[in-house]
Amino acid sequence: MLTAAGCGSNNNANSTANSASGNVGGASEEKKETVEVTMAYWANASEQKNFEFMVDGLEKEYPNIKVKMQMYPTSDEFWKAVPSAIAAGVGPDIIAMSDEGNYEYIKKGVLAPLDELIDQVGFEKDRITGSLYKGWTDDNKLYGIPYDSSTSMLAINKAMFDKSGITKHPETMDEVVELAKAMTSEDVKGIIGSIDPFHITQYVHAFGGDWGFGKTINSKENVAGVQFFVDLFLKNQVAIAPIEVGAPWDGEVFSQEKGAMSTAGPWYVGHLKEANPGMEMIALPMPKGTVEAQSAYSHGLSILAGSKHKEEAMSVIKYALRDEAQINAIDVVGYSPAVSALLPKYLEQNPELKPVFDNMEKSGMPFAYPEQTKAFHAALLKGVEEIIFKKDGLTVEQLLSELQTTYGEN
Repeated sequence: MLTAAGCGSNNNANSTANSASGNVGGASEEKKETVEVTMAYWANASEQKNFEFMVDGLEKEYPNIKVKMQMYPTSDEFWKAVPSAIAAGVGPDIIAMSDEGNYEYIKKGVLAPLDELIDQVGFEKDRITGSLYKGWTDDNKLYGIPYDSSTSMLAINKAMFDKSGITKHPETMDEVVELAKAMTSEDVKGIIGSIDPFHITQYVHAFGGDWGFGKTINSKENVAGVQFFVDLFLKNQVAIAPIEVGAPWDGEVFSQEKGAMSTAGPWYVGHLKEANPGMEMIALPMPKGTVEAQSAYSHGLSILAGSKHKEEAMSVIKYALRDEAQINAIDVVGYSPAVSALLPKYLEQNPELKPVFDNMEKSGMPFAYPEQTKAFHAALLKGVEEIIFKKDGLTVEQLLSELQTTYGEN
């Protein structure tokens, strides 16, 4: 989903890869019995190439480890097959997933804590952007190693901004409303209000809120954030939802120029190159409601608690996160890397995103959804849609209180 980025030097990559991988394994080890480690993931064609590159040459570093790759073409197919395999006791050793829905698997004990394994194989944990670990940590234990990075941002149609009469980019949510009003016309709404957990959470974060893994669903900060989102439709009348124009997602509304700005992410760059290459976009850090905050999240590699080869699996993860593989992800997939020292390579061809990623490093927050993530998402969206479109008396405060009762954690 993320945008294509600049090329790095393969010579430099090879030298840094050796440093990142360390000297564990390889010729220095006595011959051991071969162990098969299974890695399960979903991927499109370019992502599949990167997954293959992640483990290419592993046998030179770890002669006793063989990796079996289980690729699923979609996340739906992955989540249909893998939980059943886990329940049957034949699950993979490593799974790749997003931290948006990982808390359920952490709380149910499906994922193994990695802290001791990290020490055992000598993985250099501090190579990874620190804010990304927040989404993989529970009770001071780490359950996944990020292999990419992403964040949220505010995307603005530059041509529409230039015609708005406003010259200052919005730094606060109040200024977002002012700009949205100025860019709203008969044919265009000033902002896209995608009724989706990702987008609603941006406003929650901006007003100092946090789902708190279910502990703070109905906090006053969360109420303020969701109320602001609702008011974009009801009070200020500057927002349009993708469902109102039959669009599958917010990026399509943006590229079709039916909405002048949107809470977004770096993947908008790549989408516009395909969908509307002539359109210029302004990318900004998320504006402040009461605090500076934006999402910091990632896909990561986790080890299942039921794996019989945890140390070998951790060695595979260590190898897969070497610098050379991270640079390949930038070049082949367009991922922004998890290794912080390599982020400049990604920004070489996307310099407009530098302020966005700088803010992620400083103010990045995890989604921290409750344990019953899918059910919580469905209930949140149903409630927000009811408030906006049905207008039957349900309030934001009532909705979040109901969600706290149903999905909350003390």
